[in-house]
Order: sequence, then structure tokens, then C-alpha cells
Amino acid sequence: MEAIIWRVQQYGGWVAGCIGAILAWFAGFDLIEHFIHDQDRLSLTANIYVVVSAAAVVIFTAIRQWSTIRKERYANITPIIHQLIHQIRDLNTFVTLNEPVGGSYADYKRFTGDCKMFFGRILDQLNTIFSSLTSTHCRTSIKLTYGGDPLYVYTLARDQGSRQKCLKMDNKRVETNHDPLTQNLQFAKLFSDSDESWHYICNDLTRAQDFQCTSTTAYAPDYAMRLADGRRRWLARKWPLPYKSTIACVIRQGPIDLCQDVKTEVLGFLTVDSESRGVFEERWDVQIMFAVADALYGPVRAYLDAQNRAPPET
Repeated sequence: MEAIIWRVQQYGGWVAGCIGAILAWFAGFDLIEHFIHDQDRLSLTANIYVVVSAAAVVIFTAIRQWSTIRKERYANITPIIHQLIHQIRDLNTFVTLNEPVGGSYADYKRFTGDCKMFFGRILDQLNTIFSSLTSTHCRTSIKLTYGGDPLYVYTLARDQGSRQKCLKMDNKRVETNHDPLTQNLQFAKLFSDSDESWHYICNDLTRAQDFQCTSTTAYAPDYAMRLADGRRRWLARKWPLPYKSTIACVIRQGPIDLCQDVKTEVLGFLTVDSESRGVFEERWDVQIMFAVADALYGPVRAYLDAQNRAPPET
């Protein structure tokens, strides 16, 4: 019943908006008639010239202003990028110098907790960058894999704001092996050597026909069940995920010119998402994500190696 009421309200809003637009369109004819009444051809041509010229100037100024604002935003984030790279450097040093080699399970648990705190600080800085660029509420995370066959995806760390909301759900998803890599189509493609883009970007997930992820069943099981039953999307009350735009870049080591034996290794993904549509610029924003993801490879690799050396819980 609640879903039906929501759909009726949405439909009613569209109907009211269309009626208002039609009435405004008809009213415009009276304005035009008043404007051109008792004018000869020369006066009418002059008026049209003035209106068209003014409209062109307004449109050009608006486009120029929008472009300038975006460039200023990119200029303003440079100090934050410096602080972010600063945090990655410190994390790399911390993992190298503070691993409790030969210590107990409790020692390693404390160590991994401190590392996650560092990762959280880095994601806070990255979240600040994209919130500034997009002027929307964003979330950032680092997602890694575990298991062998099949591989599963889990969230290593989030920015502080989303961590508080999602910690319980993230833990439950790991406990139940909720996120097989093969059922997260976009992530699985990034593991493939045949896909050399190494990133995924979408500015409107609500319309992406190829988008497939297990987060749908985590955030809104009822919505996922409706889709599995073959019902159309309009039966669902609303978009189930807390984000509508996203960028994901791999955290990987690629080939090196002077070390031909180094194999490509993908550890996981660095992600940023927004609750709004059409907010990311692929030309620039993906490069920012790649810069951070590449810098993270070293400390993430060192963290995983230390984690593998930890003694089992007794």
C-alpha cells in the first residue's frame, strides 16, 4: 500500500508540472502578441535581433561561468590532495615499522585496527575532495577480496561518516559470504586482463542496464526480490541504493619496464559514490581516483602481508 501511495504521489507531481508548463506555454502567445503588435517588418526584425543576441550572450556567459567554477574547484582541492598523499606516506611507514612480528593474535588485532584507522583518515580526505568538486554528499571506501574459488568482496574501510552507518551491515555481509565477485559484474570485469580501462564510472545507475551488484540485496532485499520475480522496476517504491553515481578504480600493480617478470596484481578497488546523478567528470575525476589508488597499492599490499603473518585466534 505504501508503494502504491508513493507512486501516486510521484505521478501526481508529474501531472501537475505538465499542466503548469502547458498553461505557461499558452500564456506565452499573449505575451508575443503584445510584443509584436502594430510593428512593421523592420521593427520586428530589430526586436528579434536584440532578443537573439541577448539570449546568446546569456547562454555563453552561463557556460563560461560554469566552466570557471569547475576549474576553481579543482584548484581548491590541491592542498587536500597533498594532505591525502601525506597520510598514505605515513600509513606506509606505520605498517612497515609497527608490525608486531612474533606477537600474539591480540597484538595483530590491535595493529590491524590502527591500520584501518589510517585508511579511514585517507578516505575522509578523499571524501572531502569529491564533496567539494561535486557539491553533493559523497562516500568513499576501499574494497578488497578474500577466499579462493570463488572470490568474495569485502569492505576494508570507509570514510568515517559512512562507516558508522554501514559497519554492522559490512560485517554481516562478510559473515554470510554475501558478495561473490562473480555477482558483482562491474568489479569482476576490472579483474580481467582483457579489460584495460581498470575503472568503472556511471553517472546514473538508475538507468544503467548493465549494472549488477550484490549491494542491492544487502540494502533492500525486498526490492531485489521484486526484480528476481520478473516484476518491472516501477513496482519498487524507490531506488534501493544510497548512491546513484559512482567511480571505482583498481588498486593494482601493473607491468614495470625494468622488471618484466612482475605480474599484474589487483588487490581491490577504491570507490567513491554520490547520492546525486551526473556529478562526476570522467576526464578529471577518474585520474584523481587512479592517483590515490596507485599510491595505496604499497601500504595495502604491506597490510595484507602483515595480516597473513598474524597467528590464528586461540
